[in-house]
Amino acid sequence: MTKPTLLIIGAAGNNGTATLDALTRKHKDHFTIRAGVRSEAKASDLRNKFPGIETAILDLDQPATLAAAFKGVDKLFLIIGNVENREEQAKNAIDAAVAAGSVKHVLFYSVFGAEYESILFGRQFRSGEKYLEASGLKWTHLRTIFFQENMPGWADGIKQGAFYFGIREGRFAPLNVGDIGEIAANILCSDGHEGKAYAITGPQLLSGQDFARTFTDVTGKPVQYVSPDEATTLGSLLGAGWPEWQAKGMLELFDVFATNQAAVVSPEGERLLGRPLTTLRTYLDANKAAFV
Repeated sequence: MTKPTLLIIGAAGNNGTATLDALTRKHKDHFTIRAGVRSEAKASDLRNKFPGIETAILDLDQPATLAAAFKGVDKLFLIIGNVENREEQAKNAIDAAVAAGSVKHVLFYSVFGAEYESILFGRQFRSGEKYLEASGLKWTHLRTIFFQENMPGWADGIKQGAFYFGIREGRFAPLNVGDIGEIAANILCSDGHEGKAYAITGPQLLSGQDFARTFTDVTGKPVQYVSPDEATTLGSLLGAGWPEWQAKGMLELFDVFATNQAAVVSPEGERLLGRPLTTLRTYLDANKAAFV
């Protein structure tokens, strides 16, 4: 009997590789796993890391490149990267899934709060969600929040004794990429998720002060929390090479956190994972070298 085929688009990114890791550890005997990436170099890296997977070269900005990748695909995990035209890329992928005729279920990577369409990132992902919902394909939305793995982007300040993070006195629950990869794999490899939107957070609500205290505990050096104003944060992001659209989108996200619009801990993650979610302290302990 032929094994069903799972296609992951965006497989070379953090979420894609975390999902591949979980799939190959837990489900490789039951599915053919195909990783969709933009270049042969990335495909080769993934084949070396995850022996036995298939790879497909595709470009979401070039719809003509998609048909071969979708041949015989039963399930799709669609991860759109950090691009300004997220809506267009989602549309192209969903159109290709419909045209393939074999796709029975699409897991769509999205963001926490997308349903409100109140900030740029939410509007981008909700546009893809709505297009998928109208496509006739069976769907599940996986809405994730800010990741613990983003923290190395703030490592320079932490090494100098300050955590610069512009969320004022707000709180949110950062999520671990490894957890979301395993959750995605569990959804892809089980039934009963069609037509559902899962909002996934980390296990603990944390303020900027809580982050700083955790960095202090892990590094053994005092780390103070500093919440810069928006102009300073924007300048810092632009200076680090962020495109303007993405930097401004991040300011909107920080304001959501600062005003406690995301100050919840969802039970969905632990339920779908089947174990406790990874705490920030656990992540930092495992990655201490990045911050000292």
